[in-house]
Amino acid sequence: MPHILIAEDESDVREFLVRAVQRLAPAAEITAAANGSEALEIFRQRSCDLILTDQRMPLMRGTDLLLAVRETGSDVPIVFITADMIAEEQALQAGASAVFLKPISIRQIRQILDTWMRPSAS
Repeated sequence: MPHILIAEDESDVREFLVRAVQRLAPAAEITAAANGSEALEIFRQRSCDLILTDQRMPLMRGTDLLLAVRETGSDVPIVFITADMIAEEQALQAGASAVFLKPISIRQIRQILDTWMRPSAS
């Protein structure tokens, strides 16, 4: 069963992402974190097939999460969903798989899942 980790500090956006992913990938296990630090702890305890993250979060920003995940040697796809247009370039330079700007649509979430879910996870 594929495991998708979602890191988003805004509860309404986090809940929307969880529900959208549940609808589009019903076989996936979804874990949600309220910040990058919490997401990193979850990642260290359990591998993921895809990480969706915001950039601006308390305790640890999305790019810091990305760098910490890469330091473990993992090449898990990490997709940013952010309202911070400046973060787009920073995230891509840090090695993000892609960056989508908020508000994100169901169609875009489907595109993310279709593009970055690992084939072994389906």
